[in-house]
Amino acid sequence: MKTGRAEATAPCRVDLAGGGLDVWPLCLFHPAAVVVNVAVDRRMWCRVELGGEGVHVESKDTLQKAGADRVDELAVDGILGLVAHALQALGVESGVRVVTQSRVPDGAGLGSSSALAVAVGGAVSAALGGPVDPDRLWPVLRDAEARWRGRPTGPRDFQPALRGGALALHLEPGQLRVEPLAADPARVEESLLLIDSGAPGPEGAHDWDSVKGQIDGDARIREALTALAAAARETHEALAQGRFEDVVDLFAREWEARQRLAPGVTTPEIDRVVEVARAAGGAAKPAGAGSGRVVAVWAPPGARGPGRREAVQEALTGAGFRVFPARVDLRGLEVS
Repeated sequence: MKTGRAEATAPCRVDLAGGGLDVWPLCLFHPAAVVVNVAVDRRMWCRVELGGEGVHVESKDTLQKAGADRVDELAVDGILGLVAHALQALGVESGVRVVTQSRVPDGAGLGSSSALAVAVGGAVSAALGGPVDPDRLWPVLRDAEARWRGRPTGPRDFQPALRGGALALHLEPGQLRVEPLAADPARVEESLLLIDSGAPGPEGAHDWDSVKGQIDGDARIREALTALAAAARETHEALAQGRFEDVVDLFAREWEARQRLAPGVTTPEIDRVVEVARAAGGAAKPAGAGSGRVVAVWAPPGARGPGRREAVQEALTGAGFRVFPARVDLRGLEVS
């Protein structure tokens, strides 16, 4: 029986543009499809201990725990269900104890489940004594999460958790090309403001609805995906060229396309954040591909004094919204 122990943490992410295009085969219908996102320092933690009898899993933040002789005998749902699927995908059936903890509220829309899967995968790999290879790890964890969710998933949430920083994920036929964004991470951080809308987002359309609509020829979905893909390409170009002010309008365009893609994806609270941010000179949309309580606001600061960021932040806090503290995370997956 193998023995070993490891701990790992991995960051969550904020989608800046293109989220959802990464679910196969959507990218094949939209040439030069790209997802732009950034890791933030709200991290998921995991400890894995190999050895002993059976399998034991525990979530410290949800106060859930369960045990069984084998992973496939665990009667768990929620986040512990994801842990069970990840263990199975990594070939660990018994003789393991896993403890997890999250620094992200449920329903935030920051890709926390994928970040947790990455932390579990990194800790298991290290406990087994092997190397942690991001290129081999993410497809295994993506498929484990898809089985847990019961619907397709893509790579966009796993890459920031593994690599950190601001990324452009180029969805090319037959491969994923990950490009560290040429933009200065410090400038990305000072232009990005996260706001807690104060209410969970609704159950909007899932990625599968977009896939099905694209293949079935739904004109509304095809038009919305085309607009979303164009906004994502232009966002990538603007950030790579340091045109941070241009991203304000692109942020707004991307959110408009996403609402056409999935009517009902928003909430009155999200709409209010978007309205206040726009009136003050910024743009806002949920931090993920769909709904979620955390809203990403793009508002670059002034070059030599107060600018959009300062005005937007003052307007949002004055309207009663709370800043969700987070910074750009450059570390990615860390294992000890």
